Amino acid sequence: MAFSRTRILSALSLILIFVSYAWAAGPNISLAVDATEAPRKILHARLRIPATPGTLTLYYPKWLPGEHAPTGPVVDLAGLKFSASGKPLKWRRDLLDGWTINVEVPTGENEVLADLDYLEPATLEEGFSSGSSATDKLLVLSWNQVLLYPKGWKAEDITFSAALKIPDGWKYATSLPLSNANGNDLPPRASECSHRFSSSHRSIPESRSARAESSRRIGCSFR
Repeated sequence: MAFSRTRILSALSLILIFVSYAWAAGPNISLAVDATEAPRKILHARLRIPATPGTLTLYYPKWLPGEHAPTGPVVDLAGLKFSASGKPLKWRRDLLDGWTINVEVPTGENEVLADLDYLEPATLEEGFSSGSSATDKLLVLSWNQVLLYPKGWKAEDITFSAALKIPDGWKYATSLPLSNANGNDLPPRASECSHRFSSSHRSIPESRSARAESSRRIGCSFR
């Protein structure tokens, strides 16, 4: 009997350890960027964000590495839509912070689908990631332009699995290894395309190395 109890307690301990590890690992967010309208200076993105019923607070990146100010280009964020199981969800921006969005997740849902557009400056503008980065023949994509991330996680908790679709006829250049490039569809490996954010509403790369910095950008061009 004592032996059986020991085995049961050991099994329960392993289950608890596994559950704790899975929770600590944080969410993996799927990010699909459609840049086929880059010549018109419009980017489309779709995110699949794990969620629980209640209010889901999302951030648009506000503080970016090397910019030393809250310069995340939220004024160029447009077309926001949120849904779950094919049904639209209620949402609103925070009244005091335009980079914060609150989405109401119904009972029984565990994932939120977010659609957004990013509008590149119509004319040549200076700036960091808010400056001009698209023409009719060239796009330099900064991932922070086209994503949202959830409140309540440490910097090392959130992983983005990203994919990018470029215009027909365009070529691309990136230091990110691709899992399975197919024509103008470019899916970087999730482990290499991870981008980290802190729960203090400041975005930071995985490290300060050139490799981590390259995970923020990918260059595409028509030649």
